Amino acid sequence: MKIKISELKANPFKKFINNGELNEERLDVLKESIEHGTLPEHFMARKNDGIFELTSGHHRVEALRQMKGDEYVVDVTPVTFSDEQMLIDMVRENITQRDTDVHDTAESIYLARSWLQSGCNRVNQFNTVVAQQRKKNGTFESSPDSYRSIAEFISKNGKTISYVTVKNHLDMKDKLAPDLYKKVKKVGGGKATEDVVTVKQAIQLSKIDDKEEQHDVLEAMRREETGRPHELITKYKEAPENIKKKVRSGEIRLRDVESETIMQEIEEQNEKSPPSIFIPNLSTQMSRFDSCIAKLSLRGKILFEFFNSEDFLTKYETLDKEQQKNIVLGISKLKNDVKKCYDRLDAVENNLKKKKMIKGVE
Repeated sequence: MKIKISELKANPFKKFINNGELNEERLDVLKESIEHGTLPEHFMARKNDGIFELTSGHHRVEALRQMKGDEYVVDVTPVTFSDEQMLIDMVRENITQRDTDVHDTAESIYLARSWLQSGCNRVNQFNTVVAQQRKKNGTFESSPDSYRSIAEFISKNGKTISYVTVKNHLDMKDKLAPDLYKKVKKVGGGKATEDVVTVKQAIQLSKIDDKEEQHDVLEAMRREETGRPHELITKYKEAPENIKKKVRSGEIRLRDVESETIMQEIEEQNEKSPPSIFIPNLSTQMSRFDSCIAKLSLRGKILFEFFNSEDFLTKYETLDKEQQKNIVLGISKLKNDVKKCYDRLDAVENNLKKKKMIKGVE
């Protein structure tokens, strides 16, 4: 059926997402689509007390209204959705569409959890419960609210939503420091500025309970010039407290956490062992050697992942011949330096074997 845009009203749950406000950047993108004639103009709506309520597509409707006016007519398929179905349909679209704002997605999932926790089945009941909770400055206390329960609820009669998606967005919203959460944004290529926290960074930071520590670790990630520093958070969380403090103060880098931890474990183990009788400080020296080798191995792994990454190889093709030559020469120098280390170890090993053989002959 054909309906004027002016006759279409918002989903009754839309006001719970970003206070019902629309994303201006997204509207601009949609208006460009209208200019090129590529924006779908078909919608679904239910008739409730004589009012047509959109199930979803609020940004598309507003973009059309701004470009073509209130009297513009669009195609609408009437549906007989319950309040719960209206909520699910809107939430599911917010999560699955490609250009969804991170905060819209999180608030949509948060809305689904609140609906489940409230125990309501009508929007007017839910409005009352939300108002009461806000007045008390409290949160819903009833269950279910597990990640899987929420994912299954949102996935009713539609495309499956991963519980990992639910978990990541709720963790960011619930556990991330509020000022950091405001800066979370999807960034092309994972690159971020000082004013942006990438989604991958935010997910890892939300695993750290202390809000001040989150700020310090974010700065530690930003100090890393190469690689994927957010992937180092797991090792950071497993590290001893004194090493964490060194990372937070900038004394050591995130990438060195694993090797520093290994070195500390070796030193602690050596302290429990009896000192060497025939060579002074042998245990200490060996622990230092082990630590250096662990660092070398770790950095070799980082070098391999960086220089062998698809992102690096793609950018390498854009460099001029001189820049490419310098990179190859730099890698060759690293390789020769490492080879010298192994050659020296071979010499030591051969010398020890030789002396043992001579002793055996005697």
